[in-house]
Amino acid sequence: MLTTYPIYILDLDGTDRVVFPEGKTDISHSEFWEETVALVVVRHYGIPHAPLLNLPYCQRRARITSRGTVFYGEQQTKALMKTIRASVGESNLAWEDDEHEQRLPMDMAEFEELRQST
Repeated sequence: MLTTYPIYILDLDGTDRVVFPEGKTDISHSEFWEETVALVVVRHYGIPHAPLLNLPYCQRRARITSRGTVFYGEQQTKALMKTIRASVGESNLAWEDDEHEQRLPMDMAEFEELRQST
């Protein structure tokens, strides 16, 4: 049976941090964002939590399958794959282009406004 789990690749002032659900649970990106990832961003940038909840597409994200596929819709680099592999503890991962896994320009702009206002 194929299972998947979401990841977020956060750019925290120039350092990539991969965040994934405990136990690599198969949940939606939106749910994972609201329950976990938004809090990481809030703590790092001091952004108010409430307005950030509706921006699950403001950060890079991907979905990893039990077959070792990383569905990702942005620039795929060897360095980023190395970071993802090390973070999730899986060495046999491979990229698969998926435009669904892209950030949304409106969410990115709203996030930047929040970040600049703090």
